[in-house]
Amino acid sequence: MNLDRSIFTVHDIHRFPAIVVRPERVQPGYAVQWEKEMDALIEYGHAFIVIYLETPHEETHDDFRQRGLWLKKNKHALANLCKALVTVEADDARREAARIRGLGATKAFGVPHHAVATAQQAFQLITPGVTGSLQVF
Repeated sequence: MNLDRSIFTVHDIHRFPAIVVRPERVQPGYAVQWEKEMDALIEYGHAFIVIYLETPHEETHDDFRQRGLWLKKNKHALANLCKALVTVEADDARREAARIRGLGATKAFGVPHHAVATAQQAFQLITPGVTGSLQVF
């Protein structure tokens, strides 16, 4: 099975297994599309990481709630395939705040979080495993 790139607007999948969140697409109501894309990634069945090249925008309560319900429902599948969430933040204080927020996400959903200063550092975390699995350092 292949990923249908045409359905992805919130996530850029062109560098799979790196999935890059498009911050300009995080607008009120985006959770419906986000959910569709996450379902496609889970159905695809290959390991990936999600990279936020910018600190994510605040989302509406409805989007937060809808994504939270999806995350609870799909917690185990997501933890098996999503090997890391990575936030890129150049500012030291904001990067530390992102790291602390990431601890909560790791605890809640079982997906490790990394906060790094540059996109290059984010992409360097990805190493294809010997057996085709994905490793994140």
